[in-house]
Amino acid sequence: MTNFKKIKKPLLYAGLGLALLSQDAYAQKTGAIADQLQITWRVQEGQHIRKNPVSTIILKNNGTSAVQLNDWSLWFNFIRSIDPEKVDKRFAIDHRNGDLFQVSFKKNNFVLPAQDSVHIDFITTGLVNYTDGPIGLYLKNNHTGLATNISDYSAVKTAPQSEAEKTDYFAYKYDQNKLVEGVTAQSIIPLPSHISVNINEKFNVSTGTKLFVANEFASEARFLTDFFSTYSSIKLTASTSPQRGIEIVKVNTLKPESYRLSITADGVKIEASDKAGAFYAIQSLKSLINHSQWNKTTKSIALPHSNIEDSPRYGYRGFMLDAARNFHSKAEVLRILDLMAAYKLNKFHFHFIDDEGWRLEIPSLPELTAVGANRSANFDDGKAIQPAYGSGATTKPHQFYSVNDYIEILKYAQERHIDVIPEVETPGHARAAIKAMRARFAHYSKLGDKQKAEEYLLDDAEDKSVYNSAQNWNDNVMNPALPSTYHFLSKVIDEIKAIHDQAGVPLKIIDLGGDETPSGVWEKSPKILAFMKENNIANVLDVWPLYISKINALVQEKGLTMSGWEEMGMRNKGNGMVVNADLGKSGIHLNVWNNLPGQGQEDLAYRLANAGYKVVYTSAANNYLDMSWDRDFADPGHSWVGTVNLNRTYSFSPENFFINLRKDDTGKDFRPEAYTDKEQLTAEGKKNLLGIKGALWSEKISTDQRLEEMIFPRLIAIADRAWAPEQAWEKGNSFDEATYRKSYTAFIKKLGEDELRKLDRINGGYTYRLPKIGIKKEGNQLLINTDYPGFKVYYSDNGSMPTQKSKIVNGPISFQPGKKYVFKVYDAKGRSGDVISY
Repeated sequence: MTNFKKIKKPLLYAGLGLALLSQDAYAQKTGAIADQLQITWRVQEGQHIRKNPVSTIILKNNGTSAVQLNDWSLWFNFIRSIDPEKVDKRFAIDHRNGDLFQVSFKKNNFVLPAQDSVHIDFITTGLVNYTDGPIGLYLKNNHTGLATNISDYSAVKTAPQSEAEKTDYFAYKYDQNKLVEGVTAQSIIPLPSHISVNINEKFNVSTGTKLFVANEFASEARFLTDFFSTYSSIKLTASTSPQRGIEIVKVNTLKPESYRLSITADGVKIEASDKAGAFYAIQSLKSLINHSQWNKTTKSIALPHSNIEDSPRYGYRGFMLDAARNFHSKAEVLRILDLMAAYKLNKFHFHFIDDEGWRLEIPSLPELTAVGANRSANFDDGKAIQPAYGSGATTKPHQFYSVNDYIEILKYAQERHIDVIPEVETPGHARAAIKAMRARFAHYSKLGDKQKAEEYLLDDAEDKSVYNSAQNWNDNVMNPALPSTYHFLSKVIDEIKAIHDQAGVPLKIIDLGGDETPSGVWEKSPKILAFMKENNIANVLDVWPLYISKINALVQEKGLTMSGWEEMGMRNKGNGMVVNADLGKSGIHLNVWNNLPGQGQEDLAYRLANAGYKVVYTSAANNYLDMSWDRDFADPGHSWVGTVNLNRTYSFSPENFFINLRKDDTGKDFRPEAYTDKEQLTAEGKKNLLGIKGALWSEKISTDQRLEEMIFPRLIAIADRAWAPEQAWEKGNSFDEATYRKSYTAFIKKLGEDELRKLDRINGGYTYRLPKIGIKKEGNQLLINTDYPGFKVYYSDNGSMPTQKSKIVNGPISFQPGKKYVFKVYDAKGRSGDVISY
C-alpha cells in the first residue's frame, strides 16, 4: 500500500548523531541553544549512493559562546537504515519507534566552541535522493523535557556524482525526453471515445450568446457560465427555448456519465442522460478551448466544429490522498477536487487515518483528535503521539478535519460528481487510534469508571507479542479478540455515516484498510488464545480471515460496502499470502497495488478479480505519485517501486499489464519467459475490474506546494488512462512501440503546450512539477529538450545564473570546451525549475 514498507529487506535502524547542549553549564534556554545551532546533512562525494554510502551530519555552533553537549539529545525522523557499527562512538543512537530516533552524547564534558563544527559520519544501507535524509529535527533537554525545533537545518541536494556520471545522466534524460516528430496533439484530455474536429470551421461564443439548459442540468450549467465569466469577459444570456447558441439537453439513450457534444454553424449542443454526463461534456468543452483564450481580455472564443460521442472506460476513476502522515488542509483538498473534476476523476479515496495521525473529528470520541491528531515531543505522557515524518517538537493547531470541514468537502465533491470514500485503518496502521483509546482508558480508570474505560479499548495490555511493522512500529495493531475493537469500529462507522447524512451525501462505501498486519502479531496475546479456542481455530494465522469476515459482516449490516487493500482478499496458510477464494463472492472491494516487476506478484490484481473480488487496480509500479520521477538525487520522493515518470504512468495497461514490461525495477531486461506462468485476466475477471486509481502517500510531503508538484501532471495521465477507450497498443501479445509512442506524444503535446498553462490560471495557479532538462552532446553541439513540451529553457555560457532575460534555447547550441553552460526552465508565470550545469 505505501512507501518504503514494501522493501523486502528489513530496515535495520541505528542512528545518527548528536546530543546537545548543557543547560546547567551555560544557563541557556532550549530555544536559544537551538537557534544557535546549524545542522546540515549531506552525502559524501565520489560514491554510489545505492551501495552503503557515507552520510555526514554537520553540527555548527553559530553563536558567540561555546555550548556543552551533555544533558541534551537530538531527535529526528529517518526512514533509512544505518550500520550501527559504523557510527562515531562518541554518540549513542536509539530507535524509539516508527521513524523516530534519539541521539545522545556519550562523551562527558564535550564542548563545541563558538563558530566551530563537528562532523558525524555514518553508513546507510542505500539512499536514493535528498528526501531520504533526516527530517523534523528537534532538541530536547533530558532532565526538564523542554524541546524546540532546529530551524536552521538543510539536506544538501547535490548528487555525489563525477562529471562523467552527470554527463551520462543528462544524456539519459535527453533520450527519455525525446518525442516522435510530427504528431498532432490530442484535442481533449482525457481522450474521448470518438472525436472528429474540423479546425477550419468555427462557431464563435461571445457576450450575448444564448444558453438553453434543461431543468435537470441547471446545476451543471452553472460550471459553464462560471467558466466564461471567470476566464473570459463573456457573459452568456439565458434562454427559455433552444435556439442558435449553446444548448444542454436531456436524452434517455446514453449510458451513465456519457455525453454527445457537437459544434456546428448553429452552435454548441450537449446531450446527456444524467447530470454527470452533462458535467463531463462541459469539461471537454473547456479542454477544447486553448489556454491562450483563458483570460479576461477574451471577448470571443472560436470553437472548431466538432463531433464527440463519449463514455468512460471505467466507472471507477480515482485518486487516494494520504492526509494522515502529513496533514493537508481543507482548502488544499478542495483545490485537488477541482482538478479531479476537470479531468473526469470521480472517486476520492480519503486516507485520513493511520499510525501517525487521526484526522477526522468523531464527536463522541474526542480523544481521537485530541491525542491522535496531536504530535508532540512530550508524547510520553500519553496525551499526544510521537513526532513523525518531520512534524517536529511542538503540536501544530487543528491538524484534523472538523465535522463542518468534512461536510464542506463532501458537498463540494458531490457537486463535481466525485464520491468520497473514507478510510479507517484496521487492524494494522492503527496506532493513533490505539493510543487515543489507551488515553481514554487512563482517564476513565482514574475516575473509577471501568465500563467507560474499557468500552473502546483496542489493545490487550497482556499481549507480549513481538512484531515490527513495515514502518517499524511495534504497537500499531488492533486486537481482534476484544469485543471493544468491533464496538469501536461500529461507533466510528456510525458517526461517519451520520456526517454523510448530515451533508446530504449518503455513505455507500467505507474502506477499512486491512493492509500490512506484520508477522508475529497476536501470537502471545492471552485474549487471542481464548478467541481462537472459542472459534475453534488452531493456528493464529487463521485469525486474519475470520477478522475480515467479521468486519465485512459489520459493515454490510449497516447497508454499506466494505473496501480495503488487497490483503483483505488474501490469507496466509504458512507459506506467505495467497488469494482467499472463500471470500471472493463476499462483496468486498479491493485496492490492489502490488504488481512490482520482478517481485512475483505482477498478476495479483488479475488473480483476485478472477476469484470474484471487485478490484480497483491501484498500480504501485505506475500510479503511486509519491515516487520520485527519475534517478536524479535532487528529485524528491520514495523509490521502493523504482521511478515513476509521466511515461511510466501513461504506459499502464490495466487489462494487459505484461504487454510492455521489458525491464525489471533495476533496469535489467526480463527473460522472454518471465510472464509465461502468470495468470491473465479472464472474461469474468474483467467484469470485476472496477477501474484504476492513483495514490499519494505523504511521508515526504509536508507542504501543499510539494503535494501539488508530486500529483501534477502525473494524475492527469492517470485520468486519461481511466477514461479513454482501450488503445491499440494495449491489445495482443506483443507491444507496438511506434503505436504507443504516437499515442503518448499526442497526449504529452496537449498536456505541455495547453493543459498545464490552464493550471497556471485555475484557482490562482497550481505548483505542478516543471519539466526537467535533458542534454546530449553530439560533435560540437549540445542538444536540449525537456520532459514535456511547451516550456522555454534559458541558458548562459559563462557560468552565471540564467534569468528570463537570458538567451533562450531554440535549437542546438554550439559547444566550446572550457565554458560552463547553465540551464534553467521557467514557466509563463516566472516559476523556475532546477539549475542544470554542463
